[in-house]
Amino acid sequence: MLCEEIEVNGALRQYGLDGAKVTEAYRELIAKELLQCEAQGDVAEWKFDGTRVIAKYASATVNPVILQNREGRIYTRRLPEIVNAFKSYLGGSWVIDGEVVYVDKNGREQFTASQRRCSTQEPLPSLIRDFPVEYAVWDLLSINNVNIEDSAYLRRKVALDELLSKVDDDVVHYVPYMMDLQMAWKQVIKEDREGLIVKDSKSGYEHKRSWKWRKVKNWKWEKLHVVGYTPGIRARFHFFGALVLENSEGQYRGLAGSGFDDGDLQRFKHLFADAPDMSKPFSDSQVGSCYTAKKVETEVLVKYYQLTEANVMRFPIYSMG
Repeated sequence: MLCEEIEVNGALRQYGLDGAKVTEAYRELIAKELLQCEAQGDVAEWKFDGTRVIAKYASATVNPVILQNREGRIYTRRLPEIVNAFKSYLGGSWVIDGEVVYVDKNGREQFTASQRRCSTQEPLPSLIRDFPVEYAVWDLLSINNVNIEDSAYLRRKVALDELLSKVDDDVVHYVPYMMDLQMAWKQVIKEDREGLIVKDSKSGYEHKRSWKWRKVKNWKWEKLHVVGYTPGIRARFHFFGALVLENSEGQYRGLAGSGFDDGDLQRFKHLFADAPDMSKPFSDSQVGSCYTAKKVETEVLVKYYQLTEANVMRFPIYSMG
């Protein structure tokens, strides 16, 4: 069964630190799993690299549009272009779920920009102009004061498509579903997208992680060189916080602070203790933390999600080394 992470221990043992081969093995394993999902009638939607936002509309109120995150924090004033987009729709009431995303000039979603927009309570016109966001909507929870969360997924999608067809604005987008999961996964790889959300076509709306809605992330693996470590805190106080990593070209790639078992922690602790200090290849500000540079001549395999605009790994996880 698909899950957010599929074990590739066999590939790790077989290919060692060859990140390209481990990545390819993972992608092939996902393709096989998706074939089974497709056979049982599951569908897929794109996974977006943005900020989850729920929109509520009630035409009979003074301020008909309310935007909020899943915890209930109000985002309405932070995202005026989305509020304005819904002003073209008059009448009734509804609650929808989706993702606020920023798409750069190259057509790539950039999480940092969407996060900045959603965290700025009173955005200046210059910020809105420089980082315009879009709202990708994938589900309908309520329509005309009737809760339809328990209705089948496909029925909710039809109703959502009809609802959004009345919103005459390029800011709001209906997220379609795909029945050809194999083709969708190939497109994820080709376009280097975030991944897929595989859904049971008969499922109701899911408020939390569930086997009926499963994330399929486009994980990648890369061989990197260890150039130091950040200090450990709390349970890791006597070890280290994260490995400071660079690629074969000497470029900073990020910090890997998770994925270690007790043996890994002990091994790297002794490795750092025995290794000589060296000049820092990257500034503390670039790394985002004070760190100790060590000449350890050690390479590791790291799993990560995607790269930031600065080519730094997002969600890096130590795999082996």
